[in-house]
Amino acid sequence: RREDEFAPVKNPPGSDVDSPDTARRLFSNVAKKWMREAGATLLGDLESDQCEVGPMTSYGGEGLEKLAKGKEVACPFSV
Repeated sequence: RREDEFAPVKNPPGSDVDSPDTARRLFSNVAKKWMREAGATLLGDLESDQCEVGPMTSYGGEGLEKLAKGKEVACPFSV
């Protein structure tokens, strides 16, 4: 899916499309999706746009099971 791979930034902050805000939200949604797929239960502010899986931890969602499976993860998070 395009939103899993690409988040353009060509408009100023506060714009409804293609802004730093929308890119941050898309990136955060991918991180939350990866953690859920790896077996985590997400708690806290599920609407947060401050959730991150760093590229040194996982490039495409792989290998997160050891961090997430069967665990509760509070949003926002950074792993």
